[in-house]
Amino acid sequence: MRARELASTYPTVSADDDALAAARLLVRDQLPALLVLDRDDYPYAAVPSARVVSALLPWYLREGPILAAEVDDHSEDEAREAMAGTSVAEWLPRGRITPPVVGPDAAPSQIAALMARKDTPLVAVVERNGDKATLIGAITAAALLEHFIGGS
Repeated sequence: MRARELASTYPTVSADDDALAAARLLVRDQLPALLVLDRDDYPYAAVPSARVVSALLPWYLREGPILAAEVDDHSEDEAREAMAGTSVAEWLPRGRITPPVVGPDAAPSQIAALMARKDTPLVAVVERNGDKATLIGAITAAALLEHFIGGS
């Protein structure tokens, strides 16, 4: 089996898309990460869901877990409001998380090694034809685990 068989269609967003809509996409589809494409539809960033959760919190709550225990439910409203009206680009972590990319003929062991090295739950599969690159889909950690150890 190769990457092209393991890959599945994966929802994507662009850096110009609405940040709140992108976060809702994560929730709706229960995605492990947000896959952001550049203007050429090439994988630009992969943002794990935990990073999205972190982006919702004001810095003082991320840095002070004791304070977070004391804050009431108003902080949840503030988190939504802070994200409203912003773009994905404004909301991306400062250290952009470049998504690992493999070609369609990559072996599962290559994909697993890359996923482990980059500590990411997602690998994009891109087919190149000359100067043009086409996103085939993505392979999630869950899909790769299913390949190696089987389903439930």
